[in-house]
Amino acid sequence: MESIFAGEFAHQLDEKGRLAIPAKFRPRFKEGAVVTRWDPECLALFPAPEWEALNAAIATRPRTDPAVVRFQRFLVASAHEADPDGQGRIVVPQHLRDWAGLTDEAVVVGVSRNLEVWQPARWRAHLGDVERSIGETLKDLGI
Repeated sequence: MESIFAGEFAHQLDEKGRLAIPAKFRPRFKEGAVVTRWDPECLALFPAPEWEALNAAIATRPRTDPAVVRFQRFLVASAHEADPDGQGRIVVPQHLRDWAGLTDEAVVVGVSRNLEVWQPARWRAHLGDVERSIGETLKDLGI
């Protein structure tokens, strides 16, 4: 079983929009990567096999379910396949950088099956929201 993605990493985007995958996770992306919009206001970065598994799971849902169709459009329409270069960097297309508010800095966060890429101020605001509601969330989850 492969380990989960975990941790928080500060990274820079270069002038070409390239983002380095954290070094400890690079082997998981040897078959390629997919970057796409994610909720809320961040990007998701999937190893190719995990992306395929997610799409296979979506395919089991009814095509006539409007929520499934909306989610699929949101997720798949913006997806960009990328092969990490020799330094473990992927190109994040301009439309995705714009959507996520990314300029020159990013926070890369491990969230179990994938990585998320956040604009730093958005990440801090999101963490603040989580910290304010974590007690109720854990209670609702039975933890």
